Amino acid sequence: MDTNMTFRMDSEVKAQMSAICSQLGMTTSTAFNIFANAFVRAKGMPFAVTIMEEPTKLSREKMLADTDQLLAEFAPDYTRMAE
Repeated sequence: MDTNMTFRMDSEVKAQMSAICSQLGMTTSTAFNIFANAFVRAKGMPFAVTIMEEPTKLSREKMLADTDQLLAEFAPDYTRMAE
């Protein structure tokens, strides 16, 4: 038996989703059904749901030190190739 669902979503996200679904040759309803079936099979989200941490901001000095270390590690290889 089919049933209807109604929910709210950002209009820009809806427009982008509709465009992508159209390119894939499906409707948004089909996409939501695919998600719902995957959700049921996985007994939860069919993908990892995580909290993204902000990347650590490196100081210019740290980046330069890391670069110097990498160059020093490869220096013998560069010297050998130059010979």
